[in-house]
Amino acid sequence: MHDTGDLDDTIIRLIEPTVLSRAARPASLPPVAEPEPDPSVAWSVSVRGSSAVVPLDRPVDIGRRPEPPRVPERLPARRVVIPAEFGEVSARHVRVEQVGDTIVVHDLGSTNGVTVHWAGGASRRLRRGESCAVLPDAVIELCDGVQLEFIASPHAEGA
Repeated sequence: MHDTGDLDDTIIRLIEPTVLSRAARPASLPPVAEPEPDPSVAWSVSVRGSSAVVPLDRPVDIGRRPEPPRVPERLPARRVVIPAEFGEVSARHVRVEQVGDTIVVHDLGSTNGVTVHWAGGASRRLRRGESCAVLPDAVIELCDGVQLEFIASPHAEGA
């Protein structure tokens, strides 16, 4: 039997859905109990316009209802819940993870897609279920104006 412990610490909710609107997006998060920072984790992901900053020390699933997969994972993903008013965002829309020194974005079979915008101006929409390695200066757009960006983790080696 695989002991997963209390998985509630992996759920991060943007708790002010009316504030996280297209006009004004600041939002706050409840404090999250964190283990000691891992200095090999160089990046965190943030929902633009919110105060949510989630370290990529494990996969991060983002969506309106990002339930865990049916098959237990070795390291459960953190789950970032986008408010229900963003109806074009799928229940399980995207997974972001740091694999070694690389950031990988996975479309989780979303209905409205994931678009990667590179700093050079080019963009690419991922197909359902497709993965893509991205640079930290990329912006990931889910839909309904929800965008993800990457921030250097303060505890990273050399930071």
